[in-house]
Amino acid sequence: MKRNVFALVVVIILGSFTFWMVMQRDRSSMKKELRDFSFEDTAHVTKIFLADKALNQVTLTKETMPGGKIKWMVDGKYVARPDAITQLLRTIHNLSVKEPVGLKARENIIKQLATGATKCAIYVGDDLVKQYYIGGATPDETGTYMLNCDVSDPDDILNSTEPFVIEVKGWEGYLSPYYFTKEAEWRDRTIFQYYAPDIRSIKVEHAGHPETSFIVSQGADGKSYNVTSLDGKKIYFDTIPVRQYISYFGKINFENFETTLKPEHKDSIMHSPWAQRITVTDASGKPNEVLMFMKKNDGFMPDDTTAAAPPPFDPDHMYGIVNNGKDFVILNYFVFGKLLIDPDYFSLAAQKAKADEEKAKMDAALGRTPKKK
Repeated sequence: MKRNVFALVVVIILGSFTFWMVMQRDRSSMKKELRDFSFEDTAHVTKIFLADKALNQVTLTKETMPGGKIKWMVDGKYVARPDAITQLLRTIHNLSVKEPVGLKARENIIKQLATGATKCAIYVGDDLVKQYYIGGATPDETGTYMLNCDVSDPDDILNSTEPFVIEVKGWEGYLSPYYFTKEAEWRDRTIFQYYAPDIRSIKVEHAGHPETSFIVSQGADGKSYNVTSLDGKKIYFDTIPVRQYISYFGKINFENFETTLKPEHKDSIMHSPWAQRITVTDASGKPNEVLMFMKKNDGFMPDDTTAAAPPPFDPDHMYGIVNNGKDFVILNYFVFGKLLIDPDYFSLAAQKAKADEEKAKMDAALGRTPKKK
């Protein structure tokens, strides 16, 4: 019995020593630069290049706009999503080595990185300052396999044979979703983004329903307003709801680019009659038009309905043509519902009368007797 215990102790000691030696070998033989993934000076990053093995690639560049405002651009053509840029820069700044990849798994992980990784190259000015490859998640999805590269030889992945498990301390999850490579996914989804006093008019048109269409105008002083029908007839309004409505155009986004339709189907929709149209004109006289089209329902049945069958049109989404005819996108009624109102919205008295009418209908349906005032 004593001999067995002694043998077990010896095995544990030798195993621990061997593990310590392996770890020391890993740490001592790994160049510091192969472990150094983060780049702390993200304020001076001017370009980020991302490419994957499926030949998708995107170049993000920081540019100074007229007036000194900084914007990130996608492939030099489109404004980038501020949230996605912020998250990517934060990730680049906070990358930390969790552990080296074990000896047994190293060869397999290197093969995975060589065939399915995303390349990230980071520049300050014209200088390449950091480059690495981002692979998949660890089995427990708390880390991401990455391989560092020597910036002096940007095309040679073989200069590093030491993959690591990388994390962002204080956050649990894998990091590859932040390094996406498709151009459309990086593009800003903003449709309307106005400082309220800079808006001169907002025209809302409901096809076939001129009685619910209207034009809101705002004076150059940002304090005088007018609401009319499309043919110029004055609509009674209260100032508070008009100002509130104009403020809605401070930030309105579309949900996503429509990329699933066949070209002929997309073209058919774009050339069909629109359902609603919103046109915002700014202080410089520049119009910003959005066309909206009904989207056929794919069988979705809303939870809050008593209908026996799914509605013919999608209750949550519609198609849109934005950026003055350049992009075909998906719009969300949750976002656009507050813009697609009728003129009664601008009259507090009309709103109250409408609410009273709806209440009366409900009382009648339930057999209630209205209370005397």
